[in-house]
Amino acid sequence: MVHFLFPVWPENCGNPEVKPSTATVRVVNGVEAIPHSWPWQVSMQVLSASPFSPIPYMHGCGGSLIHEEWILTAAHCFIPLNVPSFWRMCLGKHHMNSSMDIPSAEECYKVDTIIRHKGFVYEQDPNDITNDIALVHLAKPVNMTKEITLNTDSIVRRKVDKINYKFCIVDTYAYRTESTVSNGSISIRLNQAALPVIDFETCSKPAYWWDTLRPSMICAGYESPDELKSACQGDSGGPLACTAATAAGGTNTTWEVHGIVSFGAQGCIRDKKPSVFTRVSAFSDWIDMLCSK
Repeated sequence: MVHFLFPVWPENCGNPEVKPSTATVRVVNGVEAIPHSWPWQVSMQVLSASPFSPIPYMHGCGGSLIHEEWILTAAHCFIPLNVPSFWRMCLGKHHMNSSMDIPSAEECYKVDTIIRHKGFVYEQDPNDITNDIALVHLAKPVNMTKEITLNTDSIVRRKVDKINYKFCIVDTYAYRTESTVSNGSISIRLNQAALPVIDFETCSKPAYWWDTLRPSMICAGYESPDELKSACQGDSGGPLACTAATAAGGTNTTWEVHGIVSFGAQGCIRDKKPSVFTRVSAFSDWIDMLCSK
C-alpha cells in the first residue's frame, strides 16, 4: 500500500473490522448498512439556522476520513456556508440520532479549515461543476477506534484512467422509498447501495450527461429508473468505495474511496442519468500537496 507522506499510518486502512455487506438489493438507494462497517464515513453537520431549534446541528453532507486530521468531501457542500466554525464532523455514527446507538461510538470534531479546489467555479457558473472536491481540516486529530478508522490507499497516489472496479458501494444518510423517490429526505440510519460503474464513453453521450461530464468524473448507477438506485440529496460529499478486480478474476477485499458524490438527476432517479462522482485519483497530487503540509 502506498500512502501519503504522513508519519504514522494504521495497517488496516480500507479494511473495516466490521465487514460490510455486499448484497445487491434493488430498492431506492439500497439497504441499511451493517452498523460501523464503513468506519470512515462522516456525517458533516452544520449549525441550525435558528438558535431556538431543538437540534443544534443538522446533517448537511457526507465525507470520508482519509487522515487523522483530514476529511475528503465535495466543494459544493459549502455553498453558501464556507465558515469552519459553522461545521462539525461526526464519525462513528450509524443512526442519525446517536442515542439509538447503544453503546454510542459517535465522536464529533470541530473544524478549523475548509479548502475548496481553486478550480471549483460552480457558484459563478452553475453550468460548470468540475473540480467538485474539498478538504476539511479538523481542530484536533481523530481518535481511531473499531468504529472510526481511515480509508485511504494507493488510489490517492496513482491516477486511475482505466476503471477496473470489481464492486462499488455508495453510503448515504439520504433515504427514499419508491413513493418518495422524487423527494430525498434524511434517513434515521446509514444506508448503502451497490452501483455499477458506467464507462465514460457511454455516460458522455447526448442521451446521458453529454458535455457536463468530464474525465475527472465517474458515472455509477443504473441507467433505467426502474432499477431504483442512485445517490441523492444528503449523499453529497460521501464516498463511492470500491474493491479492485484482481488479475485472477477475484476481488481485493480492501476498500478504496474512488469517488465523491457530486451530482445527479433532479428527483434522484431518471432514465440514463446515473449518479456522477468526482474521481479522487484525478486530484491525487492536490490532496497529497495539501495534506502533507
